Amino acid sequence: RWNAAGITGCEPVGLAVALPEILRESSGVAWSRAVEGILFSHNDGGHPPSIYALDPDGSIRAEIPLPRARNRDWEDMATAECQAGSCIYVADIGDNGVVRDDLVLYRIPDPGVYEGAREEPDVFPMALPNGPRDMEAMFVLPGEEVFFVSKGRSHPVTLYRYPPPLREGETVTLQAIQDLSDARMPIHRQVTGADAAADGTLVALRSYEALSFFEVDAGRLVPIPEGRVDLGTLGEAQGEAVALGARGEVMLTSEGILNRPASMVELRCHAVFLQK
Repeated sequence: RWNAAGITGCEPVGLAVALPEILRESSGVAWSRAVEGILFSHNDGGHPPSIYALDPDGSIRAEIPLPRARNRDWEDMATAECQAGSCIYVADIGDNGVVRDDLVLYRIPDPGVYEGAREEPDVFPMALPNGPRDMEAMFVLPGEEVFFVSKGRSHPVTLYRYPPPLREGETVTLQAIQDLSDARMPIHRQVTGADAAADGTLVALRSYEALSFFEVDAGRLVPIPEGRVDLGTLGEAQGEAVALGARGEVMLTSEGILNRPASMVELRCHAVFLQK
């Protein structure tokens, strides 16, 4: 039985759909801001540096290679307004071993026409201020304010900010803005994805077990009372990513495990969007 907890009003729209085998390790998802109804996703580390344009039924419309990029451990993506109109951001920030000193943010303009697209990305090297952290979540607020959220694997869940503006080729140290937990988290509560509403007033963080909504106040996240949704009854293999649409659409993706395929499921969460 679905658990529509709290005041979110979230309900699944139909059943989960299986993603194609080429996206078996889908670890990020985002709605296009340029073409209505198009989603983007990507695989995590060790796969080609490509973004996939998807229809809401999970079918692949096009593969978009990113020459000059490297997929060391891509873990999340986002879309937002930018100087080019609308941009796609990919975060190479995963660090299961908690050993990385070098993180990378990639940015491409949303090409709008995806068949045959090939986009060379802008490259933004990054470092953390307090040593390596495993991270799987990113969101972008208006004005290209880019934020990352650590997973909570070995340290408290922490919100980091890229001090604007984005500077291509320059290694920039992120700012630690806010601890979102007091200590490291048990695995089912570790943060695996994030996204922001287009107007920047609402952010969603997801873990393996739940989706939590926050208001944005001066760059900090304030939990919305009763704004937590239990995802356990969706039966995801390994819940990874979340994308917020313009009218309460919330798309979730899961990696495949063993004989279970990667999947994608849509929720409608009108009530929490109407709070904003």
